[in-house]
Amino acid sequence: MFLGAFLASLDISVIAAALPRIASDFGAQTQMSWIATAYLLAYTAFQPIYGKFSDIFGRKQMYLVGSVIFLIASVGCGAAPSMTALILFRALQGLGGSALFSVVIIMVSDMFPNVEERARYQSMVWLAFAVSSITGPLLGGAFVEHVSWRWCFYINLPLSIISIVLVGWLFKVPFEKSNLSEKLRRVDYAGLVLVVATVLCLLLPLTWGGVTYSWNSTLIIVLFCVFAMLAVVLIFVESRVKEAIIPPAVFLNRNVSMSLVILFVFGATFMGCTFYLPLYFQVVKGTSTTDSGLRMIPNSIAMVISTMGSSFLLKYIKDYRLSIRVGTGVATFATGLLILFDVDTSLGMQLGFVLILGLGQGLIFQNCTLTCQECAAEEYMAVATALAGFINSIGSAVGVAICSATINNALLIRLRKYPEEIQVVLRETGAINNMEAVVDLPDDIRQLVIHEYASSFQFLFKILTPMIGLGFLLSLFLRRRASLAQKA
Repeated sequence: MFLGAFLASLDISVIAAALPRIASDFGAQTQMSWIATAYLLAYTAFQPIYGKFSDIFGRKQMYLVGSVIFLIASVGCGAAPSMTALILFRALQGLGGSALFSVVIIMVSDMFPNVEERARYQSMVWLAFAVSSITGPLLGGAFVEHVSWRWCFYINLPLSIISIVLVGWLFKVPFEKSNLSEKLRRVDYAGLVLVVATVLCLLLPLTWGGVTYSWNSTLIIVLFCVFAMLAVVLIFVESRVKEAIIPPAVFLNRNVSMSLVILFVFGATFMGCTFYLPLYFQVVKGTSTTDSGLRMIPNSIAMVISTMGSSFLLKYIKDYRLSIRVGTGVATFATGLLILFDVDTSLGMQLGFVLILGLGQGLIFQNCTLTCQECAAEEYMAVATALAGFINSIGSAVGVAICSATINNALLIRLRKYPEEIQVVLRETGAINNMEAVVDLPDDIRQLVIHEYASSFQFLFKILTPMIGLGFLLSLFLRRRASLAQKA
């Protein structure tokens, strides 16, 4: 199961280093971003669906279905004859990868009803994500340089087969049996279509806005309007269906609702820091892509340490609220420290601050997920678990869009104050819209632009700090779960 979670997260990170080579081989530079986007769209959209389907069809069955889809899609990606085919198989791969993450967490919950024991094993999923975030870019770079980018996908084949065999053989948690026709009648088909359509109408404009299309373009505005209408229809339909994909009753629990909001703001700030800290290292500090990734390793290691540490401490503290409050508090403090990052920031400060950030981040996701599992009604446990990952992913998408708009606008405002002759050089080199073009600027102009980039990054972290601070404030209003309190 943990191997499956590793594969799902590996496929997000391993492809990053291979994107330029893939685009070059297919002669499709303008479509390059869709290799990652197609995977993430399907991965996000189907998380709540797998949660409900695991209730209807069974945990093992949905995991195996997702694994087989992932395996077939990996073969298709590796053998793709064109960019269009690769993008389609990447979307199919995201559909399978969504099960490898969501259903694994639910399966662990079934295997370990005791929350303290469950926390220890769920922390292993975070370990899988941390290992993949470190090894993924390194593997991708090695495949591109020494073999072929197609091995970024073929590497999934033996690992997927091992995972399928082990889960099929060893996972023995009982599940209520019924015939297939009864299960199919329980499926909320309208909700399924509406969830996917609503998510796509939100994520597509967030992905395209400010990049492919301007934020005030007709297409972006129309998609946001369609999203709003579909969201209203989805709420209406789900409130009247017996076995809804996203049951509105889940949100009536105060702790669940607050935990989901915390996960949303955490996803936004986590992805903002994860995406833009390496860009700060590259543009402001002049590091290579590889070196910027290495400087994020303390963050990944700290997340693993704090996640696993909190899972073991839960046995003695018996209060997940403490971990959430400490995590959001430390994350708020660390994000505030990032405001100090400028042109002259030392390497020690860089590594130290990202490490502190990781210590806070590692305490949030798992403990908010545990809160959702413990506080939701038993029949909604799987749905609440899937919703935790889903809301976190939505927050990540929103966070990247906010960060992109924030830093682009901040940079444009700062660069407008320079004389026209400098503006001409910036337009000719494309340094305003392309961070990589900064190195091609004349020395005197490059230093000015680097200072403005540093100021723009500082402004970004000023925006992210109160966002995660909101998560800390909400954590103060979480109630203690009676079942844990009684064991204290």
